[in-house]
Amino acid sequence: MEKLLEVKNLRTYFYTEDGVIPAVDGVDFYIKPGETLGVVGESGCGKSVTSTSILRLVPNPPGKILEGSQINYGGKDLLALPESEMRKIRGNDISMIFQEPMTSLNPVFRIGDQISEVLLLHQEMNKAQAKAKAVEMLKLVGIPRPEKVADDFPHSLSGGMRQRAMIAMAMACSPKLLIADEPTTALDVTIQAQILELMNKLKNETNASIMLITHNLGVVAETCQRVIVMYAGKIVEEGDVYSIFEDPKHPYTVGLLKSIPSVEVRQNKLESIPGIVPNPLNMPKGCRFEPRCSKAMDICRTNQPKISVLGDERTVRCFLYSQETE
Repeated sequence: MEKLLEVKNLRTYFYTEDGVIPAVDGVDFYIKPGETLGVVGESGCGKSVTSTSILRLVPNPPGKILEGSQINYGGKDLLALPESEMRKIRGNDISMIFQEPMTSLNPVFRIGDQISEVLLLHQEMNKAQAKAKAVEMLKLVGIPRPEKVADDFPHSLSGGMRQRAMIAMAMACSPKLLIADEPTTALDVTIQAQILELMNKLKNETNASIMLITHNLGVVAETCQRVIVMYAGKIVEEGDVYSIFEDPKHPYTVGLLKSIPSVEVRQNKLESIPGIVPNPLNMPKGCRFEPRCSKAMDICRTNQPKISVLGDERTVRCFLYSQETE
């Protein structure tokens, strides 16, 4: 099976005055060429830190990717490359759409100049060619009057327009992998649908892969082929989108799916997962979901479950499916 990107034993910790925070703690996954992989979980579960770790954008200090972690892309371990080589990969082979475009776009540079900069850096174009390509990209992502918008500053655009400009910048060099970190957060549902449709269209045209980070399970069902579910820095379940939605195995995944409002059944009260995500400075000794789990056993309080393989591309981290009984 061909893999575009493979992450092995990724551990990204933050060293603070209060203690060590294991934001990402032993994560393994892969992305195949041309597929969309969904990464879901509550806020603080490690989704965004995983994505910034891939591009080596974790602020150091306080963050650090620990030894033993591997991020393999194109036959190379990205964590072993010098910074000069990583700069050639960022924005060219692997691009990222950040969560909030207003903080990701530079407020003092025009939209067209910011897109042109990527092209000048990676595609060996002159300024006129880069400017023309920037306008072409703005047109491609559905921005009206792209020539005028290219000369506008970010503050003069709406949230949806800024997000489209971010997508234009991310796709300008036709990357093989697009990491989208909550690309539809703070956008109304109509614009959300347009942004997701646009990303899917560009993916199909360029045969790119997408790593879609979100807490919106409806978005995952609509756009992804495979899903990984994260909780407290670890992957607790992985599988194809149909298996995860039709037959979730981990109690946390079950809880997430039950908390989705139904349009068919009237509900007076939405179901929710009791409790809160554990304090990263004081993780439970055993399974990290144990304090909130309705199916917790004695072993869950003292031991951390390992990954159990349930079938082709289907795994779960839970003692309910493990051979361990002690």
